[in-house]
Amino acid sequence: MKRYTLAIPGLLLILLLAGCSSRSDYYRLHPRLLPAQEVRPLHTRHIVGIGEVQVADYLQKESLATRLGPGRIKINDTALWAGSLSKNIQRVLQVNLSRLLPTRTFLAYPWEEPLSDDERLFLTVDRFDGDLNGTVTFMGHWSLIDRKEDRLVTGESFRYIRRGAPGTAGIVETQSRLLERLSRRIASRIRHRI
Repeated sequence: MKRYTLAIPGLLLILLLAGCSSRSDYYRLHPRLLPAQEVRPLHTRHIVGIGEVQVADYLQKESLATRLGPGRIKINDTALWAGSLSKNIQRVLQVNLSRLLPTRTFLAYPWEEPLSDDERLFLTVDRFDGDLNGTVTFMGHWSLIDRKEDRLVTGESFRYIRRGAPGTAGIVETQSRLLERLSRRIASRIRHRI
């Protein structure tokens, strides 16, 4: 009897460790526009803060969502975001916009430096998912606010659809491409008011 009582905790430990092994794949959106230089000066005269990106409730989960139909979404427990999707979108926007508009400094809010942003960019994402065929839909709206004058400078609603490779990796790559497209649109609207 004593032999069995000693073996049970060991067996439980083995089962616990086996259950902890992860078979999940982790994904991140990535900037497709890389900075021209590794280090560049900080332009303190033209600072644009990028506010926290607001994403739809179903996108706040760590699992990736696949659209199965108009009212049906599959949450994939083995395909996970490597971190917060909201922060990932914010960081990719920062890198893309910094590359497209090098005379301005884009900072992801909150930042540690004692700097004040003249303008702040807000983004709300209502839909950002792909279907089984690899077609991704990216919908939402963005706005640029002049913080000194407390007024809307520019902004718009957007809806982008693009077909990419099927499968989770293909969907994430297409999402990165659509985020690049949105970055180019925002940069164009900011550039026209310089």
